[in-house]
Amino acid sequence: MIENLYRNYHSQLLWYCLNLSSNNRALAEDIVQDTFIRGLENAHVLNDLTDSQCRAWLYKTAKNIFIDKIRRINREPKQEFKFVTEDDLSEIMVKQLCGQLPREESDLFWLRHMEGYNSSELGKLFDLPSSTVRARLASARKKLRKIYLEQKGKGEL
Repeated sequence: MIENLYRNYHSQLLWYCLNLSSNNRALAEDIVQDTFIRGLENAHVLNDLTDSQCRAWLYKTAKNIFIDKIRRINREPKQEFKFVTEDDLSEIMVKQLCGQLPREESDLFWLRHMEGYNSSELGKLFDLPSSTVRARLASARKKLRKIYLEQKGKGEL
């Protein structure tokens, strides 16, 4: 019985499910498959129905499966994705470049340009005159620029 229903109604039921699912072929095929699985499970019911009643049963079952799937999808919590922005990539690249500097220059550069400290605040943190901080920052920028251009030329960035 179910073989005859499959042969006679599979393509029509698939077309119906494609319309229900706004041409989502994967969803439509899942619905059709689930419909025929339910048909197998309920073969004892389908055997007592006429051909037109079996067709109506298939369509109604497919529609109910579709509704159940949509309800299930809507109940699932939406996953939130953290998108990587250009600023995130810039920060990663700066961290990588700073890793190639001497520790003190790296710390000074990071705190100044990424954390927003000024040279007098950094001088107090590192117990240095602010002019020395500015000189070391200038040296760090020069080294970073050189490292960046070398790596860019090698295609590493």
